[in-house]
Amino acid sequence: MRTVPRMASGVVSAALLVAGLAASAEEPNAKPKPQPVPATGTSTAQPAGSTNAPEPHPAPASAVPGPRVPGALAGPTNVPLQGQLPLSLQEAIAMGIENNLDVQLARFDPLIATESKIEAWGFYDPQLFGDYLYSHRETPVASVLQAGGLLLEKEHFGRGGLTGWVPKLGWNYELAYGGGALESNSSIESLSPRYEAGLNASITAPLLKGFLQNEPWLAVTTSTNLEGRAAETFRMDLMDIIVAIEDRYWGLIAADERLRVANKSLEANLTLLDQIKAQYDVGVVSRVEVVEAEAGVANRDFERIRAENDYRAAQDNLIDIVFGPGLTPDSTLEVKPTTVPDVVAYDIDPEVATAKAFNNLPELAIAQADIELAEMNRKFAKNQLLPQVDVVGSYGYQGLAGRTNPAPDIFTGGVRQPVRGVGRHFGDTDDDFFESDGARTWTAGAVLSVPIGSVSSRAQKRRADFELRRAETNLRREEQQAILQIREAIRVQRAAQEGIEAAERSRLAAEEQFRAEKIRLEHGESTPFDVLQREEELVTAESQKIGALQVYRSALAQLDRRQGTILDERNIVIEQARTLR
Repeated sequence: MRTVPRMASGVVSAALLVAGLAASAEEPNAKPKPQPVPATGTSTAQPAGSTNAPEPHPAPASAVPGPRVPGALAGPTNVPLQGQLPLSLQEAIAMGIENNLDVQLARFDPLIATESKIEAWGFYDPQLFGDYLYSHRETPVASVLQAGGLLLEKEHFGRGGLTGWVPKLGWNYELAYGGGALESNSSIESLSPRYEAGLNASITAPLLKGFLQNEPWLAVTTSTNLEGRAAETFRMDLMDIIVAIEDRYWGLIAADERLRVANKSLEANLTLLDQIKAQYDVGVVSRVEVVEAEAGVANRDFERIRAENDYRAAQDNLIDIVFGPGLTPDSTLEVKPTTVPDVVAYDIDPEVATAKAFNNLPELAIAQADIELAEMNRKFAKNQLLPQVDVVGSYGYQGLAGRTNPAPDIFTGGVRQPVRGVGRHFGDTDDDFFESDGARTWTAGAVLSVPIGSVSSRAQKRRADFELRRAETNLRREEQQAILQIREAIRVQRAAQEGIEAAERSRLAAEEQFRAEKIRLEHGESTPFDVLQREEELVTAESQKIGALQVYRSALAQLDRRQGTILDERNIVIEQARTLR
């Protein structure tokens, strides 16, 4: 069952046959598939030298889409996924950044890296600590110094303070205040309860191993490095997605053009078949020529079916990358591209393009970040080979207070006299803190540790050396790859320009040969089969022109990608694109 309308059969004559072929060859698109509908006010300029692009025409009332989609979108809910949607390339890119799930996935990596850096810095948060202990002790004694033969002691002790680590230096500090109360029936104890308190500051400072190179600080520096690396990775992913959007956009235009050509070719063959059948009915041609024409129609119908399937696939591919989860099993949206740029001859300087690539490519920035990361690990591994030499020190004050022990003095047997200069309450213990006559205590020392053999540390150092050399080699490889890709992009771009010109010359020649073959048929010097052959050559030439234009458009995007300038050229602000949707 044919889906393309057929022209009415004419009179049986060679002149009418040629006239029918000429009319069908000039007909734009006979298949009842809607043509691209340009957006209101959108330019419909065709590529230079192009004669195949369909002329714009007003959309039928049933095909007019819902609300017009602006260039900056808030999300897929703004777009009705039904009917037809005129869409420019810039709008497709903006919508893809908003809706594409690959972009959304890429946005998480920089956020996760930032949180990892904050987490690493959290190691240096000061910590409050505290502890409390109560003890009850009964000790049997056999001494003339202790009446009753049983020593009873009740003690409360508590300690609290602040501790932490100094960033980068690797020094540990602690400031603590502690105090306690002791109640005792000891005959020789002057105070019961006796209150004691102390304020003490201490520090442990590595001088060799662990100084400036320690695991907590390595975590901070590496997480900072990985944060920058994640930002460059997002930029790289976004560039690749922009290139993919443009490739699918131009791919849809090419698929639409190929479908138009397939429909036109099928219509021409149907017209020829009708008129050959009319000639056969009056005995002008043989049955063989009818069979040849029917075979030609079947072949053209197969090509139309394949072209239509490719067109629908191109629609799905573009909708998927632009609308993201908006593509559903029952979506009926049909995108109508409106951007058709002119073909402009560019003269690209390879040296300038390479310099841009070295300054802008995220791949090179990532490789450089890997070198910096490897250098950090190497410095840390080298530091681990040193002996452990830590300076430790403390400084503080001690205080005493308490009440006179009610037990009789063991030597006099009388009531004890209050101890001079000692307060009666716990709060009196710190009266002399920071005073010149306060009871001070301080310590100073060193801790030395030398591993025998250092097998693990030496292996870690050698591994870090290899990783650094590998990262440096990778940077050179990425630079070489950038040069290769720049050369390839320039070569493809130049070849695409030349290919468009060559394809246009081929199309014009095929068109002229087709016209000449029709004239020969008119004069009885050719056959319908020869006319079909020339028409097939014209279809091939038109397809080559479409392919050359598609390659040219994709080549421009690839050239900007390989130079690392595609985001700037498309006016994409990376900070805005990175914001989580």
